[in-house]
Amino acid sequence: MSYLLDSDIIIDFLYEKDPNKTLSKIIDKDLYISVITKAEIYYGIAKSPNYKKRSNEYLDLIALLRVFTISIDEAIIDKYVDLKINLEKRGQKIADFDLLIAATAIINNLQLVTRNLRHFSRIPKLKIV
Repeated sequence: MSYLLDSDIIIDFLYEKDPNKTLSKIIDKDLYISVITKAEIYYGIAKSPNYKKRSNEYLDLIALLRVFTISIDEAIIDKYVDLKINLEKRGQKIADFDLLIAATAIINNLQLVTRNLRHFSRIPKLKIV
């Protein structure tokens, strides 16, 4: 099984706040992040007073876990548009970044590892850990 890591999971792991020990259960699996998650992480690091330290910790973690980044392509964009329209019809808007992350997981047949069940649980066919 392969997994797409959401930003909250990366942050939890960096700060050793993984109460369910989620990452320890999947550490030997194929792990991916969306380029969107990467942007969210870099944004948080850029705001940190310990920019250099946080940046090095993140890069070390990604290397240690052998995490691969998935870029946005046409298939992901098409799925994003489909998800956004269907959720809007049901009156259930979700942030665009979360929709792009969900679309990435669905298109690449990955299970999304996240704590953000409030948003992601509304998305049909999304496998969540």
